[in-house]
Amino acid sequence: MTKEKEHFHNASTLSSLDGIRQPHINIAIHQRMPSTGLKQSVDSFVNSSFTGFESTVKVNTEVGAQIEKMFVSKSVHPINELSALIEDMQLLIYQFAAICNAEYVRVHLKTVAKDACRKFHIDGYDLRLLCSYAGPGTEWTYNDNVNRKHLGLGENEQIIKDWSYINQLNSYDVAILKGELPHQRTGKGVVHRSPAIELTGARRLVLRIDI
Repeated sequence: MTKEKEHFHNASTLSSLDGIRQPHINIAIHQRMPSTGLKQSVDSFVNSSFTGFESTVKVNTEVGAQIEKMFVSKSVHPINELSALIEDMQLLIYQFAAICNAEYVRVHLKTVAKDACRKFHIDGYDLRLLCSYAGPGTEWTYNDNVNRKHLGLGENEQIIKDWSYINQLNSYDVAILKGELPHQRTGKGVVHRSPAIELTGARRLVLRIDI
């Protein structure tokens, strides 16, 4: 069985994630390998006592300083060891804001050690950026692999037609997902879920940026 994949955009660069703007695209993914500095920064941080933060960021001001302030407010890790992570978050915020033409974005960074969003679903947003700095990434599937009438109601076995067509983001991949606003149901939001990790002992560090 072949699946309809025209709604997936493979972005060769961060800037080409703007393919998500095309009406028929509902997920754009940029696969990347981390720099040594970024990996060291994440590895030293992911097992700290940090649990998460969220804040609205004004994009046309010093974004890096705003992010640093969020980390300092948690006082859980030497800030000098986080410079590469802060720099990467700043880069992704600027890129996402440019694609969305947004002056403000909502930034969430959290560690996850339990199963969350177990069921495949669509979210009630316009666009969202996701990056798992540590641990497995988001699972998603093709439009025609979904029984949409069961979304929000049925179990995964009713929602997913063929489990061999479940895709998963890798650590450090950057994805922009298109959702469906509650008052504008289009039937075209990307269907996805968080990976099951609770029984594996894995710990995720997940960046989410919304408009």
